[in-house]
Amino acid sequence: MGIHDDQLYGALLWTAIAGLIGGRLYYVIQQPDLVDNYLRQPQMILAVWNGGMAFFGAIFAGSATLFVLAPRFGLDRFIALDGGAVFALVGQIFGRFGNVVNGDILGAQASQGIVNIPGSTCASSPCIAYVADPHISPAWSFVYLYKTSFAPTFIAYQPAQVYEMLINVVMLLLLFPLRYRFPRIKAGYFFASYLALYGISQFIVFFWRATEPYTPFLGLSAQLKQAQWTGIIVFLIAIPLFFVLHRISAPWPYSRAKPVPWTPDAGSLLVGRADAAKTLEDDRRRTAAEVLALPPWQPAHATGGALRNVFGAPPSVADPDAGG
Repeated sequence: MGIHDDQLYGALLWTAIAGLIGGRLYYVIQQPDLVDNYLRQPQMILAVWNGGMAFFGAIFAGSATLFVLAPRFGLDRFIALDGGAVFALVGQIFGRFGNVVNGDILGAQASQGIVNIPGSTCASSPCIAYVADPHISPAWSFVYLYKTSFAPTFIAYQPAQVYEMLINVVMLLLLFPLRYRFPRIKAGYFFASYLALYGISQFIVFFWRATEPYTPFLGLSAQLKQAQWTGIIVFLIAIPLFFVLHRISAPWPYSRAKPVPWTPDAGSLLVGRADAAKTLEDDRRRTAAEVLALPPWQPAHATGGALRNVFGAPPSVADPDAGG
């Protein structure tokens, strides 16, 4: 895409920080014990080791950070959002591996009470083993044995974190091949597509997240969780966003052969030279103009209140009455 490493690393640093903060705060404000456990004990907001991150919050805070800081790195705001969506699309899959290990995402309970696990099974950790038990349905459910997990021990649960990981893989297969094509059409299309699909994915996967409470919204008593409401809103926002991008965005004009004009100031990766942003905007306008490759209309000098037709005017014929 013709973007320099300095631009990527600088933007990535601040976006990652904002994403971590946003993910944690969005989790905190959703908790039913927000006042007692967090507002009255603000140090608990920092206790991320106790679990609690909401990926929607990371998307909101990271996207806002990219949108604000992108021009400081000589980047178009919408192409920066596209890049952030690619990063999130790949990164969220690996994040689910952490959920598998610590058990902080659970599906519906898959056993009737305590599961009897042979004492020789997973005598030392880390360990993964399969145990056949007719009382567990479905058979691929997870049972956590170590006391430090967030999941109740010796009780089987459907692996909702694996279901979500599989949906993330489907999103990756659909969107990743388009990471270069969409920006050539309109910068920002990839980001809007990611928002729409992620909203759909959360609406679907939280039907398996039976341990999450139902949350009423705007007086509606539908049996939906908070993340499902958020997924619906995000999807509905993504639809008009496509039309907005169609009107105000432009194709990304740069490539590896024609990189972004970028020279960071000495000793700083935060602010590029002022001409980088100006050149970027000029190139965007030029690219948008090239899409409509129509010849410009040029009015002739007015003579006697008339305009001369310059579109295919016939050649002039010499006046036979003229002398010489």
